[in-house]
Amino acid sequence: MPERGTVTLADVAALAGVSLATASRALNGSARKVRQESVDRVHAAALELRYTANVQAQAVARGTTTTLALVVGDIADPYFAAIAAGAIKAADEAGLVVTITSTGGDAGREAEVLAVVAGLRPRAVVLAVSRRLGNDADLGASVSRLVAAGAGVSALVSDLDGAVAGVPGVQPLVIRNLSGAAALAGALAELGHDSFAVLAGDPDLVTAHARVEGFVAGLAAHGLRVPDECIVTSEFSRDGGHQAMTTLLDRAASGAASLPRCVFAVTDLMAVGALAAIRERGLVPGVDVGVAGFDDVRMLADVVPAISTVRLPLEEIGARAVRRALGVEADGAVDGEVVLRASTAR
Repeated sequence: MPERGTVTLADVAALAGVSLATASRALNGSARKVRQESVDRVHAAALELRYTANVQAQAVARGTTTTLALVVGDIADPYFAAIAAGAIKAADEAGLVVTITSTGGDAGREAEVLAVVAGLRPRAVVLAVSRRLGNDADLGASVSRLVAAGAGVSALVSDLDGAVAGVPGVQPLVIRNLSGAAALAGALAELGHDSFAVLAGDPDLVTAHARVEGFVAGLAAHGLRVPDECIVTSEFSRDGGHQAMTTLLDRAASGAASLPRCVFAVTDLMAVGALAAIRERGLVPGVDVGVAGFDDVRMLADVVPAISTVRLPLEEIGARAVRRALGVEADGAVDGEVVLRASTAR
């Protein structure tokens, strides 16, 4: 008997007493008819020899595998982790196995990552990454090649998006960041907050840009504005939120500017960083200065004070993105829901 690592399909065929072609059809579920007696012998031989099929070789033969490739920005970020959880569940229900790869938050790596994904011959691909403003010809070409190879492709896009949303064959799932941020701004204004700052993250990221634009527009509808100097850019992370809030606090301490009544961070992680910075100065979040975020990630359940935010159904988004990629869901938009909590109480 051959060693386990050297067992080939030819070994299985020889033990079963059938041709190589028959063994291949029996194991790969070919549409071409194989007698049940031969199928049983081939499967028994494969079990005895502990034969494992070469999935990649099968992919070349069939054109696609039974895998779904999920490309995320940063799997350590609870936003992407929740989306991944929903995607994995939906893929499992569809009989697909998920492979996850991350761009590490580097949008410039996305085209490179997709080239590797294309080599896996996935049946479907879900793109859940932080996209940058402007058209990216390399990215658009990479996605087009996936579509041309027969993969169903869906992409999470903002209501301000670029290259991927316009690639023929891509099924976008639109996250309505603009309207969600505008609704949050209106709700905070109605609470009586009348001076604001924005922790804007990276202004080149589509999601961050859309949320800033929506928030500013929502305040304008209530006769309020955010001074340009009160829109502070930083990394799109917890530490970025801490840094941006520290900048505002330093300005207030030096007398260069007054501390705003309420601060909007474009992600919940940034809002958590802002809370820490406020406490470090001996101030009380939600009392001395309000803080609001966006996403409603699960970790907020343990944050004190509870943070006001725009709730996105993150696991549902992941599941819907899978269904969009598989062509079984037509609707392609997700609205956020404003949730007001103690962090912005007056």
